[in-house]
Amino acid sequence: MDNHELLKKYRSTSLAFIQAAGEIKPSSFNLAKEGEWSPAFVIHHVADAEVQFGVRYANALAEDNPQVIPFDEEKFPSALQYQNRSVEASLNAMTALHAMNYEILKNATDADWQRVSTHPQRGTVTLFDLVSLGTDHTAGHVTQLKNSVI
Repeated sequence: MDNHELLKKYRSTSLAFIQAAGEIKPSSFNLAKEGEWSPAFVIHHVADAEVQFGVRYANALAEDNPQVIPFDEEKFPSALQYQNRSVEASLNAMTALHAMNYEILKNATDADWQRVSTHPQRGTVTLFDLVSLGTDHTAGHVTQLKNSVI
């Protein structure tokens, strides 16, 4: 896969997530299957992840070999009070952040896609690697979101 194909996948995956979220009835947002996240929690998580990945993309483009700061998805729901957040606000943020990140990435040159960052667990990663990780993360949550509806 080249960077143009990855960018298309990044766009289509995020749009698929936003569409799947939009198909959930508001009355179902906070209903969760046993041991699973509710649709609202999945939506908040992916919106928060888009923030985190966007920072990684921007840093990779603007800094020389920046450090990637991991985020603990197990801590975010309570620390960021998912139970008190608006699904609408998270979907709006996800939509806007994705659009902004997409605009940044579509202007990246071939050389930009090879810029490196250092991840504490993965070692040296390129912008291409970071976008692949972000895209795969969202793709997994599209399936989780669709399966979370009771």
